[in-house]
Amino acid sequence: MDKSCNVVPPRPSGPDLMLDLLVARGKALPASALLRAGALLGLGETTVRVSLTRLVAQGKIARRGRGSYQALARGPSLSRTVDGWRLRESQRVAWQGRWLAVHDAAVPRSDKTRWRRHQLALGLRGFAPLEQGLLVRPDNLGGGLAGQRAELGALGLSDSALLFQAAGFDEATLARARALWDVRALQAAHRHWLDMVQASHARLSHVPLPSAVRESLLLGRQAIAHLLRDPLLPEELMPSQPRWQLHQALRSYQDLALGLWLQWLGES
Repeated sequence: MDKSCNVVPPRPSGPDLMLDLLVARGKALPASALLRAGALLGLGETTVRVSLTRLVAQGKIARRGRGSYQALARGPSLSRTVDGWRLRESQRVAWQGRWLAVHDAAVPRSDKTRWRRHQLALGLRGFAPLEQGLLVRPDNLGGGLAGQRAELGALGLSDSALLFQAAGFDEATLARARALWDVRALQAAHRHWLDMVQASHARLSHVPLPSAVRESLLLGRQAIAHLLRDPLLPEELMPSQPRWQLHQALRSYQDLALGLWLQWLGES
């Protein structure tokens, strides 16, 4: 990576990079532009073309005309979850003290791929283990039980898991449930990424354009991945201000990153 770029996060995979760029653009892009973008991140022509073919087969992007590609508005649920990070703050609703619970003791662990998808679905929805085989989270997300059943199922929750609403915990269990999330660590992580994003935002106008494009893409991906892991707890369990500040900074940062990307694309 260029020495003028102070951020050295992991390089995204070919499919991840192509999907990021197409989603950010919102319109069709020629393969030539995607190949140049791949080269900027160290991906060869073969890798980029194979990635595009795979994304088309997965229903995440589509060919538009000759040699152009566009992200599809309705792809798999995981893609929609990642792409829709800007809307996360609107998902919280007032908490009435009830909980959502998942009992997954009967879920087979032998199929490693399905087990990982099951765990990823629970992680993206902020569930934490209360007992062995029992995970809970506050019932404070839009759509309630029915909405989360649909979302979790689309994300990969096992059919062998039971999802239900829970209430009436005894005081000791309630205290344990409320303390399942390390709120201090979450807030510290939000502040860390906020500092990183703000520092990069201030620096990007002073580095060469290719370095600015590379840095904004890589840092933005990591910060968004962190934000997607926030459990969106109710205010009663975790103040929302640190997450909201990061969310707002990331929105501005991604707008800047898109402008840099389009500028670089026009000059390349």
